[in-house]
Amino acid sequence: MLITRRSFLKGAAIVAASSSFAPSFLTRTAYRALAAGNNQLVVIQLSGGNDGINTVIPYATQQYAQSRPTLAIPQDQVLALDSNVALHPNLKALKDLFDQKALAIVQGVGYPNPNRSHFSSMQIWQTASPDNGMQTGWLGRYDEAYLQGQKLGALNFGEQLPRTFWTEHTVVPSIGSLSNYQFMTDPKAPDDKQAQIDAVNRIFNNPIGREMADFFRQAAVDAFQTAAELKNAVAGTKSTAQYPATPLGRQLQLVGQLIGSKLGTRIYYVSMGGFDTHSGEKNTHDRLMQQLNDGVDAFTKDLQAQGAWDSTLLMTFSEFGRRVRENGSAGTDHGTAEPMFLLGGGVKGGLFGGYPSLSDLDQGDLKFTTDFRSVYGTVVSDWLGADAGPIVGGAFPKLPIFGGGLAARKVA
Repeated sequence: MLITRRSFLKGAAIVAASSSFAPSFLTRTAYRALAAGNNQLVVIQLSGGNDGINTVIPYATQQYAQSRPTLAIPQDQVLALDSNVALHPNLKALKDLFDQKALAIVQGVGYPNPNRSHFSSMQIWQTASPDNGMQTGWLGRYDEAYLQGQKLGALNFGEQLPRTFWTEHTVVPSIGSLSNYQFMTDPKAPDDKQAQIDAVNRIFNNPIGREMADFFRQAAVDAFQTAAELKNAVAGTKSTAQYPATPLGRQLQLVGQLIGSKLGTRIYYVSMGGFDTHSGEKNTHDRLMQQLNDGVDAFTKDLQAQGAWDSTLLMTFSEFGRRVRENGSAGTDHGTAEPMFLLGGGVKGGLFGGYPSLSDLDQGDLKFTTDFRSVYGTVVSDWLGADAGPIVGGAFPKLPIFGGGLAARKVA
């Protein structure tokens, strides 16, 4: 098949967009062995603003039922963690992990002067910069400083790369589906697919001698190699865990396969949407909690079976929580503080931080008790073995999530 200039440039752009890391002329920092060994971090982004109050429930507090006449979960249905707070009834697998001391729940997580815009608040969480002083992502900064020597050091699963991984000098692969993560050949000539790929490979393997042109050339080479490595890695691993047929279940199943392949990826990022529950929240939130529970349950069993449970940390976050009082549409509006889950074999489980008061509110919203950068910083320093200051933008109190514990304060 004859490859036209137009089809060549189109293919080159597609390959460059999916490249696995920046070419060598941008490299500034070589990969350093980390004190934390080969610990892996899996982040689950709960997009839309998860109702943290109905996730980690202050069931013993009078204001809870008073503020939510239709949404409050009855006390005889919750999964009690202590005499004050409980988990949503659909989070049974997480309750089991909590009982096994493998789930840490950080309560009341937020930041000063909270923003209730989806876009702005998500950007704050992804950059770890409430004052918008940093435009790059917190995991992007980690990747740039510590993982540049690893082609697949970090991976995102989704159609778009989240700001979490934005940097000036590295590119993290963003994978919508593994079957589509490949060079897009001309669909009008399916029989010549390999010939097209061979031709493009020959073109891209010839140095041009101009910096920008060689950037795209190297990016294409890297993308071809990345796609092949990912497919080979998955093809060589099988899981006995029964993952749910949900978007989150499929993403976590792929993460489990890649962990089992020993590919060497350190950071995995997956997302789950649908949490913007302004109306008719009960059925939607119940379903989302069940999907989260089932996905995490299968992932946990998968990691335990392959011996990777102790070296893997899973962390959840959402851009904000919901307001204390339900609205007139049997839903909740954008709020502030939220709980975060951190689970794995290396976690010191329990309740951390204090549950915000439901009577002492800020314009109807919870007052945060733990800065989210404390959680990030603890993960970076104590789990990933890196200097947390440059990654999270300063020094914040560490939480004893990986040793020790803090008793939860009684909810007011």
